[in-house]
Amino acid sequence: MMKFVLTGLGMAAAGVLAAILGIFAIFFFAIIGALMGAITGFILQLVPVISPLVKEGFTAIGIASPNLTAIGAMLGFVGGFFKGNACNCGQKLCK
Repeated sequence: MMKFVLTGLGMAAAGVLAAILGIFAIFFFAIIGALMGAITGFILQLVPVISPLVKEGFTAIGIASPNLTAIGAMLGFVGGFFKGNACNCGQKLCK
């Protein structure tokens, strides 16, 4: 009987550890996404032809003075935070 109780406690501890690791991974991917978005936005600001077009696009939707680095970081964070591996292609395993 005691063996089953200890096994159950061990499995519960493993589940809690897996949950903590999963929460850490969510925030890790969000931070990496924000970093990649900020770098991409910074590089986009340096491109002389595309940068004014993108800034005009953000101005058209209501952002007064768009900072592409900050917008890239925000979009990267949101994209990294809500990252998912859902498969909508009808296959069992997605690649």
